[in-house]
Amino acid sequence: MDAMKKRHIFFWIVGIILFIICIFYLLRLSQRDDDFFLAETSETISETTETTDNSSNDQNVSIESTLKAFGENWLNFSDISERNEQVEEYMTEDAINNSQLDSDTTKDESTGNIKTIAQDIDHPQKYILVGEETTQGETKEIILEIDITGDPSPKISHFEFSYKE
Repeated sequence: MDAMKKRHIFFWIVGIILFIICIFYLLRLSQRDDDFFLAETSETISETTETTDNSSNDQNVSIESTLKAFGENWLNFSDISERNEQVEEYMTEDAINNSQLDSDTTKDESTGNIKTIAQDIDHPQKYILVGEETTQGETKEIILEIDITGDPSPKISHFEFSYKE
């Protein structure tokens, strides 16, 4: 019986050693660079990602250029009537009507620039523009909160502005 027990233990040890060898072999096999299926899958994913990125990049560039132009026109003017006329081209009719841009005033010259454009992660059509505006010798930081339409040629559907204190 003692010989049977030794043989049984021997087979268990051989089985464990073979199991460990198989695990090492599979690990080494999974780390090979020339795996045909892995390389093919990676190429397909890369091509799909590039196509998606190009179309969304074009729209992002269009939105960013619209926001930048709107912000620069909002901050740089010789009178408020001029500013209102310049920014109307970037806005929907509803936004123009709700923003009180039709006010008749010609005072206040302003210069400024947009420092930051940020997109709201939870609401991708909302943006925050942070800029600096100098009016009557006083420089203030301005915050423009903007909603953009999802059209191919984006327009501003709503905006609010405030000054940072």
